[in-house]
Amino acid sequence: MGNVKKETRFFSGTLMKQNVKSNYVLVVAILVIMILMCVVTNFAKSMIGADKSSADVTDAQQEFYSYLYVMASYNDMAQTALSYDDFEKASDKSQYEAAFELMNQQADMELSVEGLEQAAAELKQSDISLDTYVHQFEYTYALGQVKGCFSGEELDIEDMMNTMFEVMGVPADLVENMSEMDMTSMLDQMHFTVMAILPMLLFIVFASNSLLVDQVDQGSMAYVLSTPTRRSEVVITQAAFLLIAPFLILTVTCAARIISTFVIFGEADVLEIIVLYVGMYILLEAIAGICYLGNCIFNQSKKAMAFGGGLSVWFFIASLMGMFGSKNMVDSGMGVEALGIFNRLTLIGLYDIESISTVGTDSLNTAFIWKLGILAAIAVICYVAGAIRFQKKDLPL
Repeated sequence: MGNVKKETRFFSGTLMKQNVKSNYVLVVAILVIMILMCVVTNFAKSMIGADKSSADVTDAQQEFYSYLYVMASYNDMAQTALSYDDFEKASDKSQYEAAFELMNQQADMELSVEGLEQAAAELKQSDISLDTYVHQFEYTYALGQVKGCFSGEELDIEDMMNTMFEVMGVPADLVENMSEMDMTSMLDQMHFTVMAILPMLLFIVFASNSLLVDQVDQGSMAYVLSTPTRRSEVVITQAAFLLIAPFLILTVTCAARIISTFVIFGEADVLEIIVLYVGMYILLEAIAGICYLGNCIFNQSKKAMAFGGGLSVWFFIASLMGMFGSKNMVDSGMGVEALGIFNRLTLIGLYDIESISTVGTDSLNTAFIWKLGILAAIAVICYVAGAIRFQKKDLPL
């Protein structure tokens, strides 16, 4: 009997059922949005990966150019007119075999007709036509035969492209950074710090207001407290809803992320995905705690919304601005390093996606642990302070 009294005193099943009934549509809507976004993000990552893999033909391109260089050198020496276009059309490739054999003897190489055919076949898997590769080689070969009229240095196609970009005001190192940029990593950062955070923030702001301050503002809290339900039951039950509902949404979303990753990619780093969603849950509970505290302090819905909702909006906007100050954005030319200061002005900045992405690797960065610890402490302090404040303050009943 003692246990039953304790449960009745500190938790109200009836009030929890009322919370579920009044918020289940919002929960389902947010859950559907979260699942759709994680599946779409995975699909987008697979498309980016497919484009990247189809364009990863650097080795085949170098080998193909080696064959073209041998043809061009042989043409200069033997006054012939070998070309890849004729090679592809010719049924008798003995002349090409002779050129390759001569180079094999002189430069200790292993060139062959079959090798050229294999290099060409690999290049055909990319989105760029072989004619374009051949045309680029012609520029490279032609520039390699001459020197600068003023500098006296050998000219090459890469230096020509860098010079053209510099004339247009685009630094050469920016072009290099863009070519090496990991778009899938950037997409994950956008998903977890912007796209997935926004619907959850909306849920937290609207749900937290409906649990306490709305009922006080509208007078329904007077009815609740006129029953044997105590204030301690109210604050603990409402806090429990704000703890459980986001947990359930993120748990189902995390499962959907893992399943869709397996389906689309054939494998998944389950531990990293789980840590990402655990980190997101702790972040959201820190913000939920702030909103809960505002609902316990104020008796008017508009004031509580201005407090909790205003801070939530600021956290989101600051995070959005801070994203354009991240290394990935700056390296791509779409960001400004100075905007990184906004990551220090938002709780979302403590949700360290970059260090969490090292989970499961040999180079684990544990910086995310103490940052999530700070967020967890904020959540606990706000929930406890809010509960104490609500039980002691005067209510307009």
